[in-house]
Amino acid sequence: MDAFTMAAALGPLVLDLGKSLISRFIGGGFVPSNIGEWVQVQRLEVEKFVAINAAGGGGASFPWVEAVIRLQRPMVAGVALSVWAYTRVAGVPSEAVDNFAAAVGFYLFGDRTLFHARLTK
Repeated sequence: MDAFTMAAALGPLVLDLGKSLISRFIGGGFVPSNIGEWVQVQRLEVEKFVAINAAGGGGASFPWVEAVIRLQRPMVAGVALSVWAYTRVAGVPSEAVDNFAAAVGFYLFGDRTLFHARLTK
C-alpha cells in the first residue's frame, strides 16, 4: 500500500484518537450549565456549518458558474472511480489509479462512516 493511500485511510482515525486522548487527559471542554447556554452553543454550531457550506461560493456572478463550481467535486470523484473500474475490467491495473481511487473512496464513504461512528458513542 502506498503512503498516500495509508495517509488517506488512517489519517482521520489517528487525528480522532489524538483528539480523544487530549480531551481525556487535559479536560473535556465547555459543558453548558443551563438550557440557554446549550441553545447558544447549538446556534454557533449551525452558523459554523452554514459557513462551511458557503465556503468557496464567493457569490458567483452567474448562477451557472456557481453550479459548475459545486459540481466539480462529484464529477472528479465519478471520473476517478470510472477510470479505476475501467482499468480493473480491462485487465490493466495501475497502482497509481488504485491509490487515487482509494483516496476518493475514503473521501466519499470513510469520512461519513467515521462521523457516524463518533455520534453513536
